Amino acid sequence: MPLSLVLVAMASLCWSAAAGEVPLREPVFSTPPDYMDAVPEGFLPCRKGLQPQVTHAEFRKFAFRNEVWPQEDGVDLSRASWSAGRVAHAPRVDFGFAGKNRRGFKAQVYVLVGGDGQVLDKVVTCSTAPAHNVPLLALVDGFRFEPSRYKGRGLNTVMPVEFEN
Repeated sequence: MPLSLVLVAMASLCWSAAAGEVPLREPVFSTPPDYMDAVPEGFLPCRKGLQPQVTHAEFRKFAFRNEVWPQEDGVDLSRASWSAGRVAHAPRVDFGFAGKNRRGFKAQVYVLVGGDGQVLDKVVTCSTAPAHNVPLLALVDGFRFEPSRYKGRGLNTVMPVEFEN
């Protein structure tokens, strides 16, 4: 009996391929070929009131080390197979590290999240008090994330985290 089920499954696979249906492939993740060559000049833009902390080139190096792009045609990137990353747990943020600058403190941090939700790398891109970037980065280590997933498999994900007091 199990052999007949296997034969039926194999026959249905052959029939769908013969009917012109091509099964979707797993994505190949890589950076675009000209990603580092086409770097704009100057600092990464920030929202009003924030001071830029990294140049376009520095941010591209961070993304090049960490981010992945799906690069093949015929890859299933539908909402059913692909999910975006998100913050799963954010500890209570005490802005005491910013001292007198804690009122109105704002910052943007980009975080590389591993497939298991752990923080692997981080960079402050914009801040109102650049002197406090190091304690801010230490604070980000306490966050837990839900990474992007492809068909249930966790992927490395680069995502922004905004801080505002």
